Amino acid sequence: MKLVNASLIAVALSAAAIAPAHAADNQTFDVTISIAESCDVTSTQNISFGTNVLASAGSVDATGGVTVQCSVGTTYNLALDAGQHSGNDIGARQMQIDGGTATIPYQLYRGSAPSQVWGETAGTDTETGTGTGFGTGAPYDQPHTVLATATIPGTALAGNYSDTITATVTF
Repeated sequence: MKLVNASLIAVALSAAAIAPAHAADNQTFDVTISIAESCDVTSTQNISFGTNVLASAGSVDATGGVTVQCSVGTTYNLALDAGQHSGNDIGARQMQIDGGTATIPYQLYRGSAPSQVWGETAGTDTETGTGTGFGTGAPYDQPHTVLATATIPGTALAGNYSDTITATVTF
C-alpha cells in the first residue's frame, strides 16, 4: 500500500511539474476624441413685404429670421451680404423686378429697432452670439430677427421684385 501511495504521489508531482503556469500580463491603452468648434446656419425665414399699391408709396416694414446652432461656448458672428443687385454695397440693397432692371431699395437691420444696418464686417455690423450646442429647438437654436424696410417710390413699375441674401456664420 505504501508503494501505491508513493506511486500516486510521484505521478501527481510529475504532473504538477509539467502543468502550465498561469500568469497574467497586461497593457493599457487610451480612448480619445477631439471635438472641433463648429457652427451651422440651420434655418432662414424669407422676408415678404406683401402686395402694395402705388398709392401706398413710402416705407414698408417686414421681418424675417436666421437661426444658428454652434458647439457649446463657441463665439460666432452672423453676417448678411449685400444681395445680388446692390453692387456689393451693404448700404444700397435693391430688389429687382422679374425680367427687367427696375429696382426698389430696401435695407436689413439687426437689433430691436431698424437703426443698425446688418452687414458683413465682424465686430462692426454683424450679430454675435455664443453657441449652446446642437440639437432640436431650444435651447440649441440661436434665433436672430432680421428687420427689413423697403422704400417704394411713387414711380415704381408694377411687378414682382426680389433679391437673394446669403447669411454666413463665422466662428
